[in-house]
Amino acid sequence: MRKISPEERITMRQTYIQKILNTIRTQGFMSLTIQDIAQLMNISRATLYNYFSSKEDVMMEVTNYCISYIHKADKTISDESLSYPYRLQKVFEQAVFSAIYASDIFLHDLQTSCTLLYEKKMKFETNRMATIRSFYQKGMDKGIFNTLNPAILIMQDEVSIRKMLTSSFLIEEGLTLRQALSDYYEAKKVQVLKSEALEDADNEKIHLVIENIVNNITTI
Repeated sequence: MRKISPEERITMRQTYIQKILNTIRTQGFMSLTIQDIAQLMNISRATLYNYFSSKEDVMMEVTNYCISYIHKADKTISDESLSYPYRLQKVFEQAVFSAIYASDIFLHDLQTSCTLLYEKKMKFETNRMATIRSFYQKGMDKGIFNTLNPAILIMQDEVSIRKMLTSSFLIEEGLTLRQALSDYYEAKKVQVLKSEALEDADNEKIHLVIENIVNNITTI
């Protein structure tokens, strides 16, 4: 058997994890067997065990994958060298991917089966909320954002985006996910940014962000 380097193991673990995220988001984790997970990853059980020691190890990698994304996004949102309109797009992007990577059913399974991982995930979630609150407040203090309640803005994203990720809502409203996300961001942009700051918002960039989100959801 070919020896797998540490670097290759890390890369392949993340690659395989991406293939099961959508199932975990919609169906949870507890009901999946190792055979189910291997089939979703499109590999054999033997290959799976080359990269993961157990079902719990898979769950740990999923959780760490989510946390890693949140951490990277937080760094961008906190970067004062970047414009506020651009960072607002990152807040939106982070909210969408957080809803994808950490659905209610996944968090319930995590809390039930691995308390330590759940607590680790929720600690990072608390830090994420603090980062966003600070971002909104600083934008208001500098006169770039309209004066709004940061807690309400955060709750609005959490509730609305999770709703948009359900196929029943999209079918009922006759929307594609791409259109729903695009319309929501346009409304959010006008809601948050003052009129003079709206001129600095690069719509081309947000279109690329939404395409990336849609492609990730349809391929995981």
